[in-house]
Amino acid sequence: MVAAALLAAPLTLSGCIAPPARVNAPAAVLLDSHITGFAMSYCLSSLGEKGLPEADERVLREQGNRWGQVLAEHSRGDISSAFDVLLPALDTAIAVTPMAQVRDDATGGTLPAPVFYCDDLLRYPTVMRAMAQARRRLAAAYAEN
Repeated sequence: MVAAALLAAPLTLSGCIAPPARVNAPAAVLLDSHITGFAMSYCLSSLGEKGLPEADERVLREQGNRWGQVLAEHSRGDISSAFDVLLPALDTAIAVTPMAQVRDDATGGTLPAPVFYCDDLLRYPTVMRAMAQARRRLAAAYAEN
């Protein structure tokens, strides 16, 4: 059993083992997931001016870029039309909103909470309106089978 687990890890990393089967979500759920994912991935990749430690900022940027790439490969329709409204709203929210912080009990100071920060920005009214507009722009492409 242990040997099987040890052998499976390198095979999974090398792509030799197929990923788990995906559930076919309804089009509206898929569209919402893609729009939310695009917004999160863009935010994570846009935190360079938020005072994060360089290593953290680099990892978040890389992960955000990878997440966005996966979504772009699986999206439908002209996603650039969605980005035209979504990205400016996110850029504005990021520019005017301070980074979320959590208390660091070990030092008595604070630590940045960038994933929470990006998730929280998605509930700002201007970002929510932009996400709704992006959904409308892509709705027809996601309605097609």
